[in-house]
Amino acid sequence: MKSYIIKKGHNIKIKGVPTLNIYNTNDPEYVSFHPARLKSFKTKLLIKENENVKVGTPLFFDKNNKDAIYTSSVSGKISKIVFGERRIVESITIKNDTKYSALDLNNDISKDTLLKSGLWTLIRQKPFSKVPNSTSIPKSFFISTIPTEPFAIDYKFLFKNIENYLQDGVDVLKEVFNCDINIIVSDETSFTDLRGVNYYKFNKLHPAGNTGVQIHHIDPIKDANDTRWYLSLQDLNRIGQYFNKKIYPNYKYYSVGGNAVDNPGYYKAIIGTPINSILHSFKDNIRFISGDVLNGKEINNKFSIDYYDDVLSVINTYHKRDFLGWLMPGLKKYSLTNTFLSKLFSNNKSTLNTNLNGSIRTIIPMGNWDAVLPMNIYSEFLVKSILSKDIDMMEKLGIYESSPEDFALCSFVCQSKVEVSAIIQDGLDLIEKEI
Repeated sequence: MKSYIIKKGHNIKIKGVPTLNIYNTNDPEYVSFHPARLKSFKTKLLIKENENVKVGTPLFFDKNNKDAIYTSSVSGKISKIVFGERRIVESITIKNDTKYSALDLNNDISKDTLLKSGLWTLIRQKPFSKVPNSTSIPKSFFISTIPTEPFAIDYKFLFKNIENYLQDGVDVLKEVFNCDINIIVSDETSFTDLRGVNYYKFNKLHPAGNTGVQIHHIDPIKDANDTRWYLSLQDLNRIGQYFNKKIYPNYKYYSVGGNAVDNPGYYKAIIGTPINSILHSFKDNIRFISGDVLNGKEINNKFSIDYYDDVLSVINTYHKRDFLGWLMPGLKKYSLTNTFLSKLFSNNKSTLNTNLNGSIRTIIPMGNWDAVLPMNIYSEFLVKSILSKDIDMMEKLGIYESSPEDFALCSFVCQSKVEVSAIIQDGLDLIEKEI
């Protein structure tokens, strides 16, 4: 087993870390899906309002990938379809009859079954972090058992307390795709007994748990057509469960954390459950983030957690401005540089809030980005080439190996308050349009 030691990065110390407890949520009255929140997605609906659906009923697909369908997680009736500007499908709401009657689908292990069941949409590819075209073939799969973002799921704990179908999932991928399956583990892992996979070991310094960082070190991407496929460990388990139990896996475990959560922990919920049906009591001035605090997206509590996220961050907003804060010793100021004394105590006494602590400025090369980016990429030059829309230079500087989540810490430590992750996404969107 080859090992990689990541030295560049940072594990953020933030209040509200989920406890190792699993909470069951009640059956939601409604579930919702939000196609407009999916990346590079042109929605084609397969249902109408007041139409009855079952678990596994096709709801919509991407016009550019019509065989990869997204399916219902409940049985009931289509209550409402909300359209935005230019007829973009903002949300699909389904009234849950709580019977969970499912379509009678074929359970033969095949690509066709993955597509028709909706399980194909659990798989994504790099570059571009999108669902692979149904006609494409993977070079390899990457599956991380060590997510390192804030409030990430502790898979070692989770799989000690839920049914384990990982080997079934691996067997399905091997039979359907006949390619390498790379499992990334850590020193204290409990996933090294899977058969038919390649193991690689990384330490748990964020962003070492990100699939993009792992691909960069193990098997770098050369161009737009040199793709690597990936999915989460939990979704691998869901694929295995579908083929083993012949039951559609319509629920997920979500890691819920943050300084505004009364009971941070793991919540088992039907896919599409609105946030306000998972958490019932809210305070004022709260921000809900689908995903982690570094790379997630703010979301209304009436919406469901985004399709590919298994983390919900709930944090207090903070608007108070500190008078002459930059002149203070800063024992409670979170710092990764030597700006404040808190750095001497490894930020153990520091508290994080949502203040920007400054305004957006011109990019000044100080090396802060590269100190937390464990990739052989000149981050500042890449960002500047994206801003100037120099596609040739973007390609030379490694845009195909880049993902917004891998650069999230760069945004966090940026002295110029530059949204590095957003710029990386803009670069990927520009490249995708050009190819």
